[in-house]
Amino acid sequence: MRPITRSLYLASAAALLCAGCATSPEAESRRQAKEADIAEILSAPLDPAEFGETKRCLSESEYRNFRALDDRRILFEGRRGKQWINTLRTRCPDLRYGHVLVVRSFSARRMCDADRFEVADWFDWPWYRRWPWQWGGSWTTGMTCSLGRFQPVTEAQVAEIEAVIKSR
Repeated sequence: MRPITRSLYLASAAALLCAGCATSPEAESRRQAKEADIAEILSAPLDPAEFGETKRCLSESEYRNFRALDDRRILFEGRRGKQWINTLRTRCPDLRYGHVLVVRSFSARRMCDADRFEVADWFDWPWYRRWPWQWGGSWTTGMTCSLGRFQPVTEAQVAEIEAVIKSR
């Protein structure tokens, strides 16, 4: 292949690849509407005496379970019905596929705003990654994502957010 033809071919392939990653105006409009609806739900004032304030950090003793609501939000479920939503700094598509968060935190026994994490599956932990399955390697399967603040929410807010996510 001649150098000019090869350069043109590579430039065309790169343009097609980038075009495939673009979002349609309709999809972007739906995403923005969804984000606006969720922001409105989360802006409802809650009684700080009953629900607490938005937190920078969440101790491992405060929550018992977590689950991804979508690729941007994680619901942490605590004792006595307490719940917090963590809105990530950016999208994290791997949230849908894992069951373990491997958090890289500077604070012992708690997760904080701006801490980075990776999503993994139970079978990706080191005790499953030994010979003959896989020698060495990483502890995780997913991309690195960053936590945001932990905002207290009610059951009703969670139900509304889940309805908005399912509707779009």
